[in-house]
Amino acid sequence: MTDSMYDLGAVRPQASVFERLKEWGHNTSRAMQVPQDQVLEIVTQLSIMFETGLNLSQALEVLEQQGATPHLTRFVGDIRKAVEEGRPLSAAMGDQPWAFSPVALALVRAGEATGDLGGMLNKVAEFMERDIGTRKKVKGAMAYPIFMAVMAVCVVIFLLVNVFPKFADLFGDKPELLPLPTRFFLNLSEILQEHGAWVLPSMAAVVGLVVTLIRTREGRRICDPFFIKLPAFGKLIKAVSISRSFHVLGVMMAAGLNVLEGLSLAAEVSGNRKYVELWTLTKKRVENGSDISETLLNDPLIPPAEAAMISLGERSGTLPNVLGKITKHHEKKVEAAIKAFVAVIEPAMTIIMGAVVALIVSSLILPMFKISQAMK
Repeated sequence: MTDSMYDLGAVRPQASVFERLKEWGHNTSRAMQVPQDQVLEIVTQLSIMFETGLNLSQALEVLEQQGATPHLTRFVGDIRKAVEEGRPLSAAMGDQPWAFSPVALALVRAGEATGDLGGMLNKVAEFMERDIGTRKKVKGAMAYPIFMAVMAVCVVIFLLVNVFPKFADLFGDKPELLPLPTRFFLNLSEILQEHGAWVLPSMAAVVGLVVTLIRTREGRRICDPFFIKLPAFGKLIKAVSISRSFHVLGVMMAAGLNVLEGLSLAAEVSGNRKYVELWTLTKKRVENGSDISETLLNDPLIPPAEAAMISLGERSGTLPNVLGKITKHHEKKVEAAIKAFVAVIEPAMTIIMGAVVALIVSSLILPMFKISQAMK
């Protein structure tokens, strides 16, 4: 699945929110039908078959016949039909943007141009395997806070819908004794009971719309600088962005692709607007004759030691190897950042959830004490 979030190089019209929602829904549906793990398996098997002597059409036909699911069979079949119609494999894969990233397509194009399609498909498989691994680690780190947030919302809704109504009659004839939090929760409980059928779906729709807006170019421009400064989460974003960008740039250069295309793809996969701007600026300066390291050495987003290593790699002609070593180093940083993020977020979410529940429960208990004292 591609992570392209910004327009790089050529200017493309920015899709409307509704167009983005429609595209997101289509891509998500296809991605659920054929997960990335299955796409990786197809690419790996295709590279092996191609290198053992099968031609491309035959290899695709074999993979289509052994498709484990109807969706997978259709996915491979669409690519095979496009190839048999005379289109390049890269173009056929490009028709499935939810499955193949721009990096994968660039590598396949390079293989087609150099006659080493099997070798490049193997590089695509290696890239996808590493990228999928990083995604799983990040998703695993986010699973707990998301679960806790959902649980907190469910607990609050349960209390408001099932518990507060039982106390409404008790508190109803003595509103002057009720503190502000209790009055607020009683009113909220009444709203949920009367209009819950459309309030809750509306809230879910608003959350979905906000997430979609954040993922637009303007939303990224506003939110990404804030995200990267967050404790623990900001370090995770930096580690993932640097690891993915350096990995892509190293793979592109090792494959013999143009360094400018490598820089464009490094920006596209970085996932954060600040890094997109950094790599785009680097590309512009390289076009004007500068070295890659000149921009990186003067930017706080890149650790000085790693920028210095890139400078040495440029001078010695070993930049792809240097980028590969930096990528491996940052993969360890990603794991460390994930552990640090989880160590911070788990107790924080527990405290927040406990505080919310305590506030709701106290808004029930305190008025009862006041009423009992007033009766005395």
